[in-house]
Amino acid sequence: MAELFNNKYRIASTRLQSWDYANEGMYFVTICTKNQECYFGEIVVETQCIASLQSTKIGKIAGTEWFKTV
Repeated sequence: MAELFNNKYRIASTRLQSWDYANEGMYFVTICTKNQECYFGEIVVETQCIASLQSTKIGKIAGTEWFKTV
């Protein structure tokens, strides 16, 4: 039977049930932008297994502000 919330269907959580997300750790954050524009930077592939973010000016500002929240 489908799970309902506020009388609407919803998908099951993709979170790992055995992990306490209150723990310290590294997390990936995905930010969706209008028209999928790359406002924050471009991914630069260095080798098959190594990539990095080449930040734009906006990306550098966002990174600075993000780390102020820690």
